[in-house]
Amino acid sequence: MTQRFFFLLFLLSNSITFGQGIPGAYFEKKFKNKKTNSAGIDILSIQKPQKKTVKEKDSILKDSINIDMYTIYTVDRDSSYIDTTLTIQKEYKMNFLRKDYFELLPFSNTGHAFNRIGYDFSKQSLLANLGARSKHFSYIEAPESLYFQVPTPLTELFYRTAFEQGRIAHTTITANLSPQFNFAFTYKGSRSLGKYVNFRSAYERFQFSFKYQSLNTRYTLWGHYSNQSIENQENGGLDEEGILLFETGDPDFKDRSVLDVRFKTAESLLAGKRSFIDHHWNIVPPKDSVRAKLLIGHRFVDESRYYSYVDSKKTDHFGDLVIGFSKINDLAKLFRTKNQVYTEFKTPYTGKLRAGITSVQSNYFFGLEEEDVVSESIPNQIKTTQLLLNGDWKFQWKGFSMQANLQKSISGSLLSDEIGFKAQYEFPNKTSFTARASFRNQTPDFNFQLYKSDYLNYNWYNPDLENQNTTHFSFNFKHPQLGRLYVHWQLISNYTYFNTTKFEPKPEDLDVDRESILYVPPNDIYLAAPQQANNALNYFKIRYTSEFKLGNFAMTNTAQYQKVTTELEAAEDLGNSQPLNVPEWNLRTTLSFSREIFKKAMYLQTGFTGHYFTKYYADRYNPLLGDFTRQNNVLIGDFPRIDFFVNGKVQQTRLFLKAEHINTLLENYNYFSAPGYPYRDFVIRFGLVWNFFR
Repeated sequence: MTQRFFFLLFLLSNSITFGQGIPGAYFEKKFKNKKTNSAGIDILSIQKPQKKTVKEKDSILKDSINIDMYTIYTVDRDSSYIDTTLTIQKEYKMNFLRKDYFELLPFSNTGHAFNRIGYDFSKQSLLANLGARSKHFSYIEAPESLYFQVPTPLTELFYRTAFEQGRIAHTTITANLSPQFNFAFTYKGSRSLGKYVNFRSAYERFQFSFKYQSLNTRYTLWGHYSNQSIENQENGGLDEEGILLFETGDPDFKDRSVLDVRFKTAESLLAGKRSFIDHHWNIVPPKDSVRAKLLIGHRFVDESRYYSYVDSKKTDHFGDLVIGFSKINDLAKLFRTKNQVYTEFKTPYTGKLRAGITSVQSNYFFGLEEEDVVSESIPNQIKTTQLLLNGDWKFQWKGFSMQANLQKSISGSLLSDEIGFKAQYEFPNKTSFTARASFRNQTPDFNFQLYKSDYLNYNWYNPDLENQNTTHFSFNFKHPQLGRLYVHWQLISNYTYFNTTKFEPKPEDLDVDRESILYVPPNDIYLAAPQQANNALNYFKIRYTSEFKLGNFAMTNTAQYQKVTTELEAAEDLGNSQPLNVPEWNLRTTLSFSREIFKKAMYLQTGFTGHYFTKYYADRYNPLLGDFTRQNNVLIGDFPRIDFFVNGKVQQTRLFLKAEHINTLLENYNYFSAPGYPYRDFVIRFGLVWNFFR
């Protein structure tokens, strides 16, 4: 299905003829009377031109259009441009998420889970969410959605091979119907069988976004509709025998499909639909709004998402089933509606000041809202309404910029409070210094508060959980030649996490006379429960990034040191594992060679990338919760990952060929993404990114 849809979008992109409505900005060299709308986009008043021939008109348009006119916006009006260059950073982002994986450790199959080797709690969502955090790395939230302003139709095609009958396709088609109305269709599809039994992954995302501005530039309307699903087969990882066979490198088991896994019929699904609208009206007339703006706006978000875990066969891996159940069919849902009314005032002297009030209605429940099968003492839903005050201020003067934001809960049982500050100064030589500070007070995710499952031990209700508090300070120094130094400190109180719990035998399994256990449970029983850290966590991180060039050769380095400290009452009992665990060192180096070849018809980039992190107690993956749990039994890490790549750029097309994890050919099988889940074996993958400008 992915292949057919990708091909259909390819044909559609070459048949679009929406270029009749040409934004006034195209005639910048021909006309004057320039105006600026509330989104900061230049709009030109078009005077009546003299009649031209078709060939002359096409020539004028081609001469007037440049790549800077193909603009990408976020909902907060931050803008960027279509970038068709080929750099090492593009190589790092040539993956399923199209993000740098420096602090992420992917599982063996594309589109499955990601383990973390670094955190930044200051960038997480303030609102309590559904949970299933391991599945949300590829879930696009409302602030991450993109909007386009283009002079002519634009198409971007992304393609990459995956693992064992797998591929990824990501297509964006954007055009305009008039200078005022731009729209975009985005489809991303992925399907990969994977190397291990019952580990297939499938991902689909469709999004339609649009951006409209009235002729007098006073009214602006942005919006999108998004439909996403992340489907995974779950095998529970290798069992003890399978792990032993993997680590010993037995040649009879180089075919990973013959290794034993814990279960073969389980599946998980995270899905969501969202409608988003943001519109505002500029009270100040256009002739007076060149230097001042006063907006009144409204933002609306309606979203539903759910996480399901099903298994047609009973397994002891997660303990006993509820009496009367023979199969597992867990389903958690979250319906949320947000309405925000805001006003925005902007002048060159005061900067941009925005203030508003937001109503958030959340309904988190399991199965049907009235259902309550497991226990009358555990409710079936959490239904809340929050009122929030919002404010932010942005100011820029020459090379100096400041930003402050505030969010305060004024009503409701859940808290979502934050106050933040950011200041930046950029020197004429492009050296910059940035400082950030924030404090947040937030309610833990809903699945920490309430969870219901067909497994008896995975049912809880914790209405008395404390709010998690995070204090954050960081600064970032960037120099064109010396590189970038980033220092980050976080203090986290009431850190909320899932903890792997010990199996406790039932009373009938005890011999009262001998006071000994008659029944020994299997080693693969996996129980987990929410927990909060008793002591505050100090999380310190320092990262240095640099790039040194000599002729056509370059060396790109990223080195990160991080440490979590806390006062533990019984550190010896925890085996030096803490509520939050990260590797002490995380290192990456790329040696590359780049130059023009074939009489400058192609730009070639080739080299090696090595990535290494020290051993640590990596969190254990729990497919039932769709989340990770702390454990103190298994250390992973201390294995290098070496990739060889050959990339090329021909006009607006970038080609990527990579041999991943080539050092596994040396037969050192100690690489894992999480306890029981091996990292990827050696594989050769191909991909491309292709931009069409019509």
